[in-house]
This record gives sequence, C-alpha cells and structure tokens, in this order.
Amino acid sequence: MPAPAGAAAVELGGGFIHVRRPDGQAAVFVPHLQSAGVAGLMSPRTVNARNGDEVRNWLDAWGFSSSRAFAQVDQVHGTDVVAASAGTRQADGLFTDGDDVILSVKAADCAPVWFADMSANRFALVHAGWRGVADGIVSAAVRALTASGSSASELAVAVGPHLQHCCFEVGPEVSQRFAGIPGAVLAPDVLTVERTRDDSVALDLSAAITAGLRETGIRAEQTFVATACTRCHPEYFHSYRRNGSGGPLMAAIAARRE
Repeated sequence: MPAPAGAAAVELGGGFIHVRRPDGQAAVFVPHLQSAGVAGLMSPRTVNARNGDEVRNWLDAWGFSSSRAFAQVDQVHGTDVVAASAGTRQADGLFTDGDDVILSVKAADCAPVWFADMSANRFALVHAGWRGVADGIVSAAVRALTASGSSASELAVAVGPHLQHCCFEVGPEVSQRFAGIPGAVLAPDVLTVERTRDDSVALDLSAAITAGLRETGIRAEQTFVATACTRCHPEYFHSYRRNGSGGPLMAAIAARRE
C-alpha cells in the first residue's frame, strides 16, 4: 500500500515496507496481498504484542474495526494450522474464508508467513520458526487451504521479516534437519555475530521456507520474502536473539481489507 501523506517509508526487501506516520504510528506492510483483498501488516517494536490492549489500540490506529473478531494462537512451534475463531487456540497457524475475523500470530525472529488465495475469499497466517519449518508448517498451511477449496497455484505467499543467515547461528543438532535443502545450511563465515560454539554454522530460514513452498506447488513469482534481519534492525523490530527471552513480541496480522 502507498504510504500515507507525510509518512516515512523504508523498504525491507521483498516489497515489505516499514511506514511511520507523522503522528508516530508505525507498521510493516505486506503490499503483495492487496490484489487478493487481504491486508497484511506487522506491529513495530514500540508495540508489545504480549499485551492485547496495545495490539488492539495499534489496529484501531490503522483503521481496523474493534468489532471484528480477533483470532490468536498459543504458539508451540508445531505444525497445526486451524480454522480461525474468536479467542486463542493452541496452534501455530490460522486460516479463514470469512470477512469478520482478524488473524494474528506473534514473532520475534521467527517468520510470519501470509498466504492469500488470489481467486477466492480465503487466506492464512502462520508462525514459522526453525522447528515448525523443519516439521512442515509450510506444507500444513497449504494443505489447510487446499482442503478448503484453494489451489496451490493460485496462492500468493509473503514471508515476513525474520532472523537472517547473518545472525542465525545453529549447531549440528539443528543444521542436520535442513541438510537436504539447497542453500539452507551455510558456512559459519557468513555469520556477522560472534559465534558461541566451535561446531556452529549459519541457517538460512528463508531458503528452507521457500523450498517448502516450491514442494507444495506455490509459484516462485507469487512468493515474496523480506530480506531485513530482525536482529540487525533494532530501530524496527524486536529480536529474541538480540534482546533475550521474555521481552516484547511483534504481532503479525491478516484480515480482509475494509
């Protein structure tokens, strides 16, 4: 979406845009889904997504009606993608074909991934960390949508800002889960952070996610991946790797455009 008049806009790679309005309100927008009638956005570092009131106030500031149901997940780094309903369910993804619900997942280095059917009123949002990606959260989201009537070839997918390979140090117990994916496991010399162990390498989560998308039939030209690293940009993002556990999270949102 175009930035509002007077707003400052910064490209985050893959077409993602960080927008800050003159009144201080900020958000990361996912423009690729607009042609499907889906609004995708992510809260800034100034909003603590652990606080529901803060998230709703932020959504109100960006024009989302408080009368719409708010569906969230109690994330467990698994692969369950469930039909959205008001309230919180234990899963790592949500899908819907309705207009009256807002989908939400939380992230702070893991990747939020938006799916939108370009020819039907159906979309999904998942939380994709390395565990979920290794176990198949991407294919689970596509299966949930295709079981509801979508075609994989008609899905547009946007992979939001997350920890990039420059900062994603992992040991062999993690890297072996991705060893068969081209480009997912990289030499440790690509890391720009100080290594904490001698046997570590770098993980390219984007490569693992996009490989999973290709396997499900998602077209490359319909896939958009943010290249900004959450750890490298404290001015925009919270980061677990930078700030430690227990801190604020970011909310990723998917909803029908009003």
